[in-house]
Amino acid sequence: MSPKQHKYWRGILLYSICEFLEVDKQDYDKASRRLHNAFKTMFEVRSFKDLSSKEFEKIAGTVRMLFAREFQWIIPDASDEGINLQEISMSDFLKIKMQ
Repeated sequence: MSPKQHKYWRGILLYSICEFLEVDKQDYDKASRRLHNAFKTMFEVRSFKDLSSKEFEKIAGTVRMLFAREFQWIIPDASDEGINLQEISMSDFLKIKMQ
């Protein structure tokens, strides 16, 4: 998983699911950790950091497809975001997403 993919997973995909579930913003961090662990179990992944970029894209694509098909909820793709994920630090990125 690349740093850009890590930011996407933590700050966009998981937070989008929290938004869909109507989690209070102050609880996004805790809820996203639970979601992350649930996805690790679901996809039988020991650590997302050990995934290749291609493996990560397959998992993220599967999650986006499931939410679109089952819940009609479109999770943005990394290329859809207006923030350049390459140039911003993870902490700054998450601060923006929490606003």
